[in-house]
Amino acid sequence: MYSDAKTNVDDSSKNKSYRVLMVTGIYPTESRPDKGTFIKSQVDSLIAAGIEVEIIHPKPGPVAFRYATAITQVFLKTLKGHFDIVHGHYGQWCFTARMQWTTPVVASFLGSDLLGVVTVDGGNSTFGTLVARISRWLCHRVDAVIVKSEGMKKAALGAKNIFIIPNGVDFELFRPIPRAEARAALGWDQDRYYVLFGSDPQRTVKNFPLAQAAIEQLHRRGVSAELVVANGLPQAQIVLYMNASNALILTSFTEGSPNIVKETMACNIPVVSVDVGDVAQVIGRTEGCAVCSHDPEALAAALEQTFRHTKPTTGRSDIQHLDSSIVAGQVIAVYEKILTRKESHVFIAHA
Repeated sequence: MYSDAKTNVDDSSKNKSYRVLMVTGIYPTESRPDKGTFIKSQVDSLIAAGIEVEIIHPKPGPVAFRYATAITQVFLKTLKGHFDIVHGHYGQWCFTARMQWTTPVVASFLGSDLLGVVTVDGGNSTFGTLVARISRWLCHRVDAVIVKSEGMKKAALGAKNIFIIPNGVDFELFRPIPRAEARAALGWDQDRYYVLFGSDPQRTVKNFPLAQAAIEQLHRRGVSAELVVANGLPQAQIVLYMNASNALILTSFTEGSPNIVKETMACNIPVVSVDVGDVAQVIGRTEGCAVCSHDPEALAAALEQTFRHTKPTTGRSDIQHLDSSIVAGQVIAVYEKILTRKESHVFIAHA
């Protein structure tokens, strides 16, 4: 099992020092620095706020073994009463967090675990449907649920104690860099149009063919642009790719609150996206960004318009409310609510 324990607490923190056991199937490692970076960002921001966090992240291996390892670790660690909260991320790992009843559970759902996984033909995968059913069942059997968007909240089917808290953005890491400087660092042409696709093209839900079709439509319009895929890269490299690009394109079938959009906004780079998840709310008021239908011609027209927007966007200032430290405070408020409720129940039971 890969475990990363953080126990240094800032004594000046205004928050009570809670002890949180975080359970996740994805977390950055040396071999896969791109996996679960948003979870690590949340962990780092919680620690900065004075929360003690320990991570359970089983090493890669047979799926059943990973789940069994996580369940065993959760059970043994909570049995000793060392933690105030068990916080799971994504459906199956929230399930492993719930495989004990001594410690309150917060379940963070990320998107496809509640919304399902779209297949090439537009249907839902069998596995994705199973995970969605488990996740919806869990929504009614944990102490608090965190989702990323209003659409995910609806998918939770009336669960109580549900909170919409999108992942925060590390504004120190994701920051504007002069385009010429970023392109020089990457060896890109200074005069070419580049459109960034910041997801794994092999993931059907990300709908890479639509992004390709949009670029083909640009070419038909006489606009020479290159679609750049940034997948499996460390975040420091991703920041360069964002700042070197003219725009980010997002073409997913479903999303919760895509991190790549918010991170690109923090770099003041335009975003052209289909209307999915909370993207319309995140980029809707930012000049130079656009929300389109799932149509290559509409996306191409929006990209062409974006290329004419030569100034940096106001994305960074428009999403200041998504600073990771602010989001950490919202997560801590959820912890406080369920622990206060637990303490009041204990008091009533002993009265």
